[in-house]
Amino acid sequence: MKKILIVNNNMNIGGIQKALLNLLCEVGKDYGVTLMLFCKTGGLLENVPENIKVIEGNVFLKILGMSHAEAKKCGFFAFFLRSVFTVLTRIFKTKFTFNILSRMFKLNEEFDCAISYMQNSAETYFYGGCAEFVLNGANSKNKVCFIHCDFLNYGGNTKYNREILKKFNKIAVVSNSVGNRLLTAVPSLEDKVYTVHNCVNYNEIERLKEEYEPKIKKNGISLFTASRISEEKGILRMFPIFDSIRKKGINFMWYIAGDGAQKAEAETLCEKCGLTKNVVFLGNLTNPYPYFYKTDIVLVPSYNEAAPMVFNEAEALGTYIFTTDTASAKEMVGDKNIGFVCGNTDAEIEKNLYNVIKNFENIKISPQMCGNALALKEFDEIIK
Repeated sequence: MKKILIVNNNMNIGGIQKALLNLLCEVGKDYGVTLMLFCKTGGLLENVPENIKVIEGNVFLKILGMSHAEAKKCGFFAFFLRSVFTVLTRIFKTKFTFNILSRMFKLNEEFDCAISYMQNSAETYFYGGCAEFVLNGANSKNKVCFIHCDFLNYGGNTKYNREILKKFNKIAVVSNSVGNRLLTAVPSLEDKVYTVHNCVNYNEIERLKEEYEPKIKKNGISLFTASRISEEKGILRMFPIFDSIRKKGINFMWYIAGDGAQKAEAETLCEKCGLTKNVVFLGNLTNPYPYFYKTDIVLVPSYNEAAPMVFNEAEALGTYIFTTDTASAKEMVGDKNIGFVCGNTDAEIEKNLYNVIKNFENIKISPQMCGNALALKEFDEIIK
C-alpha cells in the first residue's frame, strides 16, 4: 500500500478543507494516508475518517495554522510568536518567514508522495507555508502542490510563488479552467500540470440534507449562499442589488451561511438597504445541506473563484445555481445546464438575477449523474 502525506494548515470550516475531507474519505480506502496539520484544530477535524493518521506540527508550525485571535486564546507565547512573525512577514515577506519555519520541523518517515494541499497567499500575508514545508520538511521523491485558486487573478501570483511551484514534481489543479489560468501565468509548468477534480461525499450529503428542518420563511423565492464574508466573495455588492430587485416588486429571502472580516459591514449594509426582513445571517454551519436542499437558488456572487465546492454540492442536491462568471463557472455550471452563469458586473447581476427570480417557475435544470470515479483516477495519476 502506497504511503501518502497530505499537508494543510488546519481543518477549519472552509471550501478547501471540505474538499480535503472529501478526498480523505475516498483515498483513505486504498492508501496509507497521513494528514499533517500545522494546527490540529477546526470544525471539520472530528469528521476526518479513523483510518487517516493525523499528526501536528511543532509550535512554530502551529502559529502558521491559526488566526491572530486563535493564537491569543492559546496564551501569551503563541500570541507573541505569531505577532513577531506577522510583522517579519510584512517586512521581509513569506520567502523569509516560511522558509525559516518550514525548516524547524522535519518528518523522517518516507512517503511515496507528499502533497501540499493549500497554495500560498500574498507574500505579506502570514498564512500558508504548506508548499515550503513539503519542499523542505517532507521525505518524498514525488512532491505535489494543489492549486485551488484562479492563480492568474490571485494575490498569490508573485514571482516567489511562481518559483516555488516550479520546484514541485507535479501541480494538481481542481478544474481544467484553473489549469488554463495557471499556465497563462506560468507557461513553463505545462508538463507538470494535472487536473484532479474535487471529490464529493454524496452519501454524506444525502444523509445530512434531512438532519434538521431549515427555518425558511415563505416569502417568494429563497436563495442560499455558503461563503466566507470577505471582499472577494462579493457579498457586500448584493445588498444594493437586492434592494433594487425588491423595489421592483420581487419577494425573496436570502440566507447567508458563513463568517468573515466583512460580516459586521454586511450586517450594517443590510440594515441600511432596508433588507433586514429579507436577509438572514446564519453564521458558520457545520451542516449547511438542509439549506442547499430546501432553498430554490444557490447564489455565488464572487469576484474570483476557482472551482468552489458549492457548485458540486448544489449539483448533488439538484438545486439551481446562479453564479458570476469566474474561472470554472462555465465548465462546472453553464456547460452542465444546472444554473445560470452571469457577467461579473453589478449591472449584469441585477438584470439577470431579476429575470431568473421572476421566471423561476419556468426554469428547468438537467442534473447529470454524479460520482468520484474520474477524480480518483486523476488522483492516482499524480501519486505515481
